[in-house]
Amino acid sequence: MKTCVTYCLLIACALTACSKYGLSSDPAFRLAFSVDTVRFDTVFTTYGSATHRLMVYNPNQQAVRTRISYPQSASTAFRLNVDGKPLAEACEVEIAGKDSMFVFVEVTVNPQNSELPVWVLDSVLFETNTNLQRVYLEAYGQDVWLYRNDTIQGRTWQGAKPFLIEGLLVIDTLQTLHIGEGVRIFLRQGANICIKGSLIAEGSAEQPIVFSGSRLESDYRYIPGQWGSLRFATASRDNLLRHVEIRDGTNGLLFGNPEAENTPFIRLDAVAVHDMSYSGLMAFASDIEATNVLVANCNYYTVGLFCGGTARFTHCTLANNYSSNIRRKGMSVLTVDTEYQGHTNALPAMANFYNSIIYGTMSEELFLGKNTACSFSYCMLKTELDAFHSSFADVFINKNPLFFSPEKENFRLNSHSPACNAGNPNFAATTPTDMDGNSRTADKAPDLGAWEYR
Repeated sequence: MKTCVTYCLLIACALTACSKYGLSSDPAFRLAFSVDTVRFDTVFTTYGSATHRLMVYNPNQQAVRTRISYPQSASTAFRLNVDGKPLAEACEVEIAGKDSMFVFVEVTVNPQNSELPVWVLDSVLFETNTNLQRVYLEAYGQDVWLYRNDTIQGRTWQGAKPFLIEGLLVIDTLQTLHIGEGVRIFLRQGANICIKGSLIAEGSAEQPIVFSGSRLESDYRYIPGQWGSLRFATASRDNLLRHVEIRDGTNGLLFGNPEAENTPFIRLDAVAVHDMSYSGLMAFASDIEATNVLVANCNYYTVGLFCGGTARFTHCTLANNYSSNIRRKGMSVLTVDTEYQGHTNALPAMANFYNSIIYGTMSEELFLGKNTACSFSYCMLKTELDAFHSSFADVFINKNPLFFSPEKENFRLNSHSPACNAGNPNFAATTPTDMDGNSRTADKAPDLGAWEYR
């Protein structure tokens, strides 16, 4: 009798344990999710997105079985992978007590024949013991003008519909590409634009032209090396970039060729080049006229002028806020040299800087090679060179310009900057407005750099 009672107690305990920790059928049980909406940044039509991860948690002691389905599975732009398997229509998944699982989400949007982004919305349903829960899926699909390994003749790009470049885009010899204000040009990994003819890109302070990588997620906004370069061939002539931003590539602006004798010419006005894995502006035997230009945060050369040529920089900010362990050792913000990797030009490299700032995180941010003719007037410089040399006139040595927020790519001046009102009005007269369109001549003296303090 005692043995029988003991056996019944054991069965009762086992049943209790199964009821407590086994598969639940309680309709009050609910799952938890890492987010209530899986949101994608704008994705280009016909191109798949990056993969987003949704975590599904079972916060209960007992296991639960949930049915996962699309309400609009026949037409959805989204693709799900549940527990390692693609979700075609619906599936049932068991989640152990206090356990979780991954759901991976991708999206591909069909062309919409629209200049503006189109909102794409869907949801995925989780049905657990008759209890329904919904996680939303959201994306914006953007149509693009696609160029894939093309050579183009004279053309005009304008409008809100972006341009997407794959491979190499060539502007043919003696041809001109005109780009209007507000145009966005996205370049995929390894893409380059080669200008054999001319590039006329004229944006505005309100609607700049932007060249950037094709990954639109916010985490990729300042990641260098996402595409190649804007390369201006030696035969290129009459180039103009105004109110243009170039970011996240390998070489932002690359002029000429160390082996060639021809000299490309370019005028830069209100141009920002930043976050490049190699160089921001690199020129070989080129003629450059630069006003209101920012070149910042590059791993190797921020600005490199090699093998002769002439350059004139007025009211420019050349800066590198990258830490010294990211930057290649010894690479200054500004390098001027008649040589480059064994190539030499007998002509001197002539570069003049007026009302400008050259500053960075290293103790020496100037490298001036032999046979260079450089001058700095009313400039703020980070250097250990002898400032009493005739190349320097009315310069400010090793003073921190106190940029507003360089860690957030904002190289405007703050209210305490020693660069405020430190410029020469004669140089400012040739560049009376700053990069934002503000007047330099409205107060007692112009500020140094590309921006007037406001």
